[in-house]
Amino acid sequence: MRLDKSAILCIIFLGSLATLTSCRPDDEQDNEEVTEISALPASIVYPSDNPYSNAKFELGQLLFWDPVLSGTNEVACATCHHPSLGYSDGRALSSGVNGQGLGPNRTGGVVVKRNSPTVINTAYNGISVSGTVNPMASPMFWDNRASSLEEQALLPMLSAEEMRGVAIAESDILDTLVNRLLAIAEYRNLFEAAFGSDEITETRIAQALANFQREIVANNSPFDRYMRGNMNAMTNAQVQGMNTFIESGCADCHGGPMFSDYELHTLSTPNHPQVEDEGATGNFDFRTPTLRNLAFTEPYMHNGVFDDLEEVLEFYRDISGGNANSQNPDVANNQIDQDARDLRVNGDDMDEIIVFLNALNDPDFDTSIPSSVPSGLPVGGEIN
Repeated sequence: MRLDKSAILCIIFLGSLATLTSCRPDDEQDNEEVTEISALPASIVYPSDNPYSNAKFELGQLLFWDPVLSGTNEVACATCHHPSLGYSDGRALSSGVNGQGLGPNRTGGVVVKRNSPTVINTAYNGISVSGTVNPMASPMFWDNRASSLEEQALLPMLSAEEMRGVAIAESDILDTLVNRLLAIAEYRNLFEAAFGSDEITETRIAQALANFQREIVANNSPFDRYMRGNMNAMTNAQVQGMNTFIESGCADCHGGPMFSDYELHTLSTPNHPQVEDEGATGNFDFRTPTLRNLAFTEPYMHNGVFDDLEEVLEFYRDISGGNANSQNPDVANNQIDQDARDLRVNGDDMDEIIVFLNALNDPDFDTSIPSSVPSGLPVGGEIN
């Protein structure tokens, strides 16, 4: 049974968070399973040891855009997480050190084996259906290898492909970057304003970067407004697509306010022609990505092999509905995650679901770019 607009809001939490529940028919499974999707909260939770401050935000933004944090002085965080590309890079596989240009036009760089995930809404990573967020237990990266923005912030600097290069050893790179910043008077002043002293450490670098990235949010999509009580925020077609999204089983993995369970799943995504990636545990398993702001973050999947949402849904159709037809020669049919095999997606469903996914887009996120960075290097790295 499909729900109409007047019936679809079941519960409102504190006037700002709503939860939609849908049950699979009893004849499709023994135990009733409840799936929930909900609006993002308006507030952001910060770690107790890294509270927000304007000074930390401003420092973090400059560090995010300054290629001084790369071994080669040519790659910034923003090189692969640019606001004009949804804080991703618009590439199937990212291009790190030794590259020139931005996004799909970037050439000559070392190819990174995975698609660059967006920074937007990473403040909410790991959020529960009820809206609870633990900022120190927030899964990061396609393999969940970091558990907070603070932990995530330094790892690209250690990567030879992403930011470090090969001229500086991994064991030396963070000390090298700290010493570079200490040699810049403006950075010493900025760290003093942010932390109370001009001491510069890798921990403080990570905290400043995390402070900035937590503020890059897009939490007021038509879906969010609808679930908070504005019944006109979504069209009838989007409401119908939302029902189809739930009834088909998509929300079993893409649930909660971020439309992700943040768990690892083996799906048999086709290998990229340039890279075979065995995933987090060697089983071609990757974290469920968020479905928010997909209009700004194509291509899709961990290796960017699908250019549009039609291709993504066709892939799920091919591996689901009892077919279990693996799309990856390294993944057997019986290795495909059961939730994926249990999906019920046909041609009409795909069109409806895509209409709904468009209701998860919110273009109102911070796209500001500093005019210069304290190192004097090109803002964003070699992207022009």
